[in-house]
Amino acid sequence: MLNLLTAERIKLSRSKKLMVVLGIFILLPIFQAINTKLNVENGKELNQVVDTVINGATGIMMIDKNALTIFLVLCSFVSFFIGEEFQNGTIRNALSLGRSRTHYYLTKFVIAGLVTLVGTIIMTALGMVSFSIIFGFGEVADINHYYLYSLKTFGTLYLLILANVSVYVMIGFLTKNSGVALIWSFLYTIATGFLPDIFRHTKHFQQVTDWFTETFLFYYNFATPAHIAKFPDMVMVSLITIVLSSTLGIISFKRTDIK
Repeated sequence: MLNLLTAERIKLSRSKKLMVVLGIFILLPIFQAINTKLNVENGKELNQVVDTVINGATGIMMIDKNALTIFLVLCSFVSFFIGEEFQNGTIRNALSLGRSRTHYYLTKFVIAGLVTLVGTIIMTALGMVSFSIIFGFGEVADINHYYLYSLKTFGTLYLLILANVSVYVMIGFLTKNSGVALIWSFLYTIATGFLPDIFRHTKHFQQVTDWFTETFLFYYNFATPAHIAKFPDMVMVSLITIVLSSTLGIISFKRTDIK
């Protein structure tokens, strides 16, 4: 598996797709900080519930603020990252050398997870720095131990993002085509992101929505003590999603006829 990881690292180092992804993660928080400053100069008052990130301290929630954009960027990256292996036939090179299909699948997931980690770290760090320069570092209301809160928040947000990435990887292996995977990943993102808002207003399906990781990212406030207390639930749902999607993806891949 280490050989597969090394090969993937070499391919990614020459990949324009990776540069585009990292470029978006770099530019987005800087653009938002400048845009927010312009809005404030035009008389807008920042509100944490609405704006999510209002100073450097709340920059730890930059992932939450840009969750939908992150999903769309990553589902595009993963769809092409995996789909092109099937379409170009390069997947046969690794499998013909006797590489385990499980190891091959996990290698793709690990690489996708690492790209996600690097991207979210960059976005968070630049968000905190940019907003600190413009608005000061500030504080998060009702948070006394900020560093512990930051670690918990970033870790939880990353797992929520990673859970969706694991689904994108599964879809990529199921469809074996970049375009088709992109469409299904997009539909999955939209469906699990916006349909839960409808169910949240019903009596019988309200609790079901909390089994979708995007519910936490789109409808929870990560600076509210009541929602911070839900971090363990978010972690559990994320881990269950990762395990289930990876298991289904591996089982399906093992049964796939590679032509």
